[in-house]
Amino acid sequence: MTENILLAGQIAAAITAILALISLVVKWAVVKPIKNYIDKMTYPIQPTANGGMSLPDLINSVKRVERKVENVSKRVEKLEEKLG
Repeated sequence: MTENILLAGQIAAAITAILALISLVVKWAVVKPIKNYIDKMTYPIQPTANGGMSLPDLINSVKRVERKVENVSKRVEKLEEKLG
């Protein structure tokens, strides 16, 4: 009886060790390269990207252009009211 319990414990420990080893191999062989690839490919759209190539830089540029267009539109409307 005691031998069966010890054998079951040894089998459970062996299975746990094998699963832990497999999970580590998967983490280093599969997950890490995929994560590095995703980081590399999404670098230009991250807020920390330099050189004006990040997505937040683009958003700020579009907002500046939008403000200028609105300003010009208001000025044109005022001129049209005065002329017409």
